[in-house]
Amino acid sequence: MSENVGGVFRLRPNPIQTKTQKRIKESLNSWTLVAFPDQKSLVLQHNCGGHKIEVSAVYVRGHEPPDMIVLRGQVRLDDDGKFSFEPFTEGLAADDPAELVEDPQNRHSAQLYATLKPHEGKVVSIRFPNTTDGTVYSPREATLVEVTPHFVKLHEKAITIHMFRDFSPLVKCPEHKQTISLSFVQYEEDDEKGNRPRLVVEYAHWKPEL
Repeated sequence: MSENVGGVFRLRPNPIQTKTQKRIKESLNSWTLVAFPDQKSLVLQHNCGGHKIEVSAVYVRGHEPPDMIVLRGQVRLDDDGKFSFEPFTEGLAADDPAELVEDPQNRHSAQLYATLKPHEGKVVSIRFPNTTDGTVYSPREATLVEVTPHFVKLHEKAITIHMFRDFSPLVKCPEHKQTISLSFVQYEEDDEKGNRPRLVVEYAHWKPEL
């Protein structure tokens, strides 16, 4: 984020105006990242008003280029220029997920949550789009352990194969547990696997949790 100081971003979920208890319009959801002190918090200035907010970096779920910052909590804006921040509890929705974004057709909206929720506990396919350098990553299969309005949890079992000559074990793919923000997930139907869900994820977000 240090390289993005001075950049203009949208926040997800959209901040709520405390007086009306409604989310601000997308046209007003414009913020300049004015500072990233000690790489521990983000200071953002509202481009359509006088609010300046500061959010700890631990509550930033991710940055989706070119202009979206996904938070692990809800920003509330008061009329006097003050603000409050309410962290989300992992696995629980703080508000109606249908209100997370203004456009119901947006791929980051509740539509994706509603589509994936019935497949919780089932096997899904993971596809990685080709990178600009031509690198191709093989598709994977994982269990969709949990689906919330904000993220999905995936579990890929270890796959072990044996060499024919000496039968020594060779781990082809270690166990992999991953939590990914819905902001980084796209949905497709995997017709080859009986219309099971296929999640499209940038390979950079598919990293084992240590």
